[in-house]
This record gives sequence, structure tokens and C-alpha cells, in this order.
Amino acid sequence: MTCLDKDMLDAYLEDVLSLQDRQNVQNHLLTCYACQLLFEQYVDELDTCGEQEEWHTDAVIQQVMEKVPPHPLNVLRRVDRHRAKKIDWKKRSVDMMKKTTIAVAGLAVVVSLGTLVSPTFASYVNGLYYAANPIKGPYTDTEGIVGLFAEDQTDKGALLAAEKGYVKPLNLKVTDQGLTMEMKAVLADPARIMVLGSLTDKDGKKLDTFWQDQFSRISSANVEQYRVIRLKDKNGNVLNPLLKDPDLPGSFRWMPLPNGENFVIGRDLAELFADQSKLPDEAILEVHVKQLGETKGTWNFDIPIDLRPAKAATKTVSVQQQFTTPQGEKIDLKEARFSPSAAQLQFATSGGEGRNKGVRYNLIDEQGTILASWDDLYKIYADESGVKLMRNAILSLSRGGMLNAGRLTDKNVWVHSFAPIDSAKKVTMKLDAVYTAEKADFRAKLSIAELNKKPVTVKEGGNTFTFTKVEKKEDEKKMVYTIDVEGILAKDVAGIADDWLATDEKGDSNTFSFIPKLTVAEDGTRKLNAKIKIRTENKDVKEFTITYDEKIKQHDVNWEVPIQVNE
Repeated sequence: MTCLDKDMLDAYLEDVLSLQDRQNVQNHLLTCYACQLLFEQYVDELDTCGEQEEWHTDAVIQQVMEKVPPHPLNVLRRVDRHRAKKIDWKKRSVDMMKKTTIAVAGLAVVVSLGTLVSPTFASYVNGLYYAANPIKGPYTDTEGIVGLFAEDQTDKGALLAAEKGYVKPLNLKVTDQGLTMEMKAVLADPARIMVLGSLTDKDGKKLDTFWQDQFSRISSANVEQYRVIRLKDKNGNVLNPLLKDPDLPGSFRWMPLPNGENFVIGRDLAELFADQSKLPDEAILEVHVKQLGETKGTWNFDIPIDLRPAKAATKTVSVQQQFTTPQGEKIDLKEARFSPSAAQLQFATSGGEGRNKGVRYNLIDEQGTILASWDDLYKIYADESGVKLMRNAILSLSRGGMLNAGRLTDKNVWVHSFAPIDSAKKVTMKLDAVYTAEKADFRAKLSIAELNKKPVTVKEGGNTFTFTKVEKKEDEKKMVYTIDVEGILAKDVAGIADDWLATDEKGDSNTFSFIPKLTVAEDGTRKLNAKIKIRTENKDVKEFTITYDEKIKQHDVNWEVPIQVNE
């Protein structure tokens, strides 16, 4: 928003603005030093107003002033306590803070952003804040917001949450060194926090040059030189209860969107709150950016996070149904959660032979329509054809099975996330397959000279692979050998390990990824084709020995679990 004028300050102090406009003013005061000075000057001018009314709780006034920190609203500290008592209280609506001082009224900013340091005092003022800010429903004016969360840029869940009003516009901007960083909107529900922003130069041109920070400059060792992003409660405590170091910076992921014009700062809230009852109603996302590309500066934001509307709309179903696989592993479907941006299933696994590689299931409605699908083979076949193994899955909010990224200490807990599903529907989970890893002994000896003359076919445990045609090309002082390969898998084999090894005639080995395209025939036969690329310093390889040591077996099962919200 533009800088504040006298009319806007009058409307703000007299509490005649809408909740959204009042929050916009508060957010603007956080990042605009000029308006902070204007606000201070305006408070001083109110000292000359006529009729005065004193607030009788002098001790509380003193506590308020002592607790207000120098940031973000440092003007409040500089307001003289005795002068504050002389302010014309009739110029303010009693609805906002129940006849408090103007300093306490100004604390609506501070309280909402969690900068109070005394838990006891914070509890007292929270009551005033909630009286002034009752729980609101979804945001209704979604124009201009939905387009920012296009499905091909974020995911289907974020888009649907935006369409239903669970994405709040922010319009926070900070300019330094000729670069303007803007936080445009925030999605916050029990599944995640997602802030969408952009960076522009002095001419308003959107920049993507600093994306290289994410992939070449920044690591876990130096991230704090570039930025610190933390979620805090209203008392300023960092909310990282599941991490060993609660003050670890950079725990929020910052990723560019495919269009190169916007970025997302986000986090799966299950990483912070395994117990959803501990999820706060409100929090602050503190974003301190110190460097963008080669440019050093200061781009600081305190973003208010209000989870109350989304929490009120979230339904949780305790399922507690167990299934034992033919291999002796127990799969326990613990609960289902339906939030504005995601439908999530939580599983626990135990026992078995320790060779579990995941599951395959559908979520269907009463008519048998498939609402969503999960298939852990996606990790192997993660190209355009592999997407067909999934339906409406949100992988960024999922873990477990072959997608387990190890982000939580308990690796035996899976969370699978999908685009939102109407909690009023009678949903059934139908599990039809589990996967296990088994040892393979595959060896294909390929002569580079002979391979260009005729294909080489190698069989292993019912799997057949044919290698044809080899090309080589120098790239960054290394030679890249590209070999075409086609495969047909045995009936009970669902996939092959994606880590392969190539050893040349000198004994030098190089690992490479096997990421094929997959087609499934009507009889269930799986066919694979891929171009494998082997990078090596040997520019004149005579022979490669190709090996893989693991294959994925499919075991058909039949387990159905109804999931129904009890209103």
C-alpha cells in the first residue's frame, strides 16, 4: 500500500477501518520508517487535543511501555507515559481495545506480531487482541490472488485453497540497494505455510538472477550469511520443537517457481508439530534477508500468520486400522486430516523383513470414482509417464515409503498428501499392492565398438534388457556416453533400482541414474525405455560392465478402510 496520510491515521486510530484495512496499515508500519516517524509525530500532536480522560491502571501502562521492544514499532517506546495519559480517548472507538491507552491500542500491531517478551503479560493482552479480532471466515476478495497460485506453479492444493479464500494478501514491500522484495500472499493451514513473493529491480523488472543462490552459493553451512527464516510464537520463541537445534536458520525452504518470476517460502507444519493440538492459532514468520546474489542489503519482514480460519475448517478422523502384509510388516492407518489445502493420511509401519519399498492404493467415493491415487514407484519413474502412477498427490507435503526424505526422526511414519477432498464425502482407501526390495544380480558387458553394430540382450530373474546404440560427447572436460536401453520386466517385478553402476575396462566405476519411461500393457506387463548417461574422465572407453543390485517386487493385497468424518 502507499504511505499513510492524516485521513488514514485518523481512520486507523478511531477504528473505523475494516479488519483487512487495519491489518494493511499495521503491516505497512512494520516496513516503512517514514510512516513510523509520521505515526510518532501524529501521536505527539494528539497531546494538544482538548478533553482528556485518564486510564486508572498506571501500573499496567508502565508494564506495557517496558515490554515494547525497539522493533518493529519503536515509536511506541518513545511516547512519554505521562503525555500518553492526556490523549483524547474519545477520539478512539472503545470497541478496539476497551478504553485502553493509545499505546495499548498501538500494541495491536505488537501483539499480533508476537514481540512481547513476558508470557504472563502476553496472555493478558491476547484477550484484548482476540476481542478486537474475532475469528473470521475465509478471505472473500480473492481477485488477483488465485492467479498467483496457479496449479502449474505451486500445486492443486494451494490453488484450491486460494479459490476458497484461505490465502491472504500481504502486500509487504522492502526496498534496499535498488532491489524491492515483496511478500504478496500467504497460505497457512494445518498442513503447511506457503508465502509467495517476488523480487524486482529499480525499474520494476522481475529478477530471477538470484535463483542461483539456491543451487550454487547457499549450503547448510553458510545459509545464515544470506538469510534467516524462523517461525515464532507471540512471545518471540522459535517454533522448531522437533529439531535438535531450535534456533537452526534456513529450516524453511525457499524455492523459485517455474515461471522464474516468483518464489515460495514454505514449510510442512508436520515437521514442526507432530501433535497437531500444539499448533498455535497465530504466529509470526520472521524473514531476514541479508544478500541476494552479489548484492548485500537488508530486506526484513515479520509476516503475521493467522491459522484460526483454516483450523476451524479442518476435520480430523481417527482411523486406527491395521494391516499385516504377506511379508509380516504391519501398516497402521492412524488418521486422516482434511484441511483447506490438502487431504492427508498418516501411517505407521513396523516389523517385517526391513525391505519395505512402499504401497499402492486409491481413495474412492461411494460411487467408486477415484479421487486420488498413491504409488511409491513414482520415485523410480518420476518423469512425465510416471506421473500417471499418482493422481492428485502433493509430493512436497508427503513422506514415507520410497519418498521418505528422513526429515523426521521417526522414519516409520508416513504422511501422504493429496489435493483437498470434501470431508463430507464417504471416502474409502483401497490398498491393492505392497512393494518389497529383493536382491538382483544383473551384469551386462557392453563393447562400445560391437554395440553400434548390433544390440546386446541380457536377462536376469525374468527381466530382459536390450542395449542399442551408443553415442559419446565431451562435456565439461568429461566424456558422456549415452546408451539406449529397452526392458521388459517379469510379471511380479514392478521396478528396478534407480542407482546403476558402470565399470570400464580399467576398473574405474561411475554411478548413474536409471530413470526410464514406463508403459503398462493390458496384461500388466511393464515395458521400460531410457537413455542412460555415463560420465567419465576416460575419453576412450572400450567396454562398460553395467550392473544393478536391487529389484522391486509387487505383492497383490486387498485392504479397504472407510474414512468418514463424524460431525
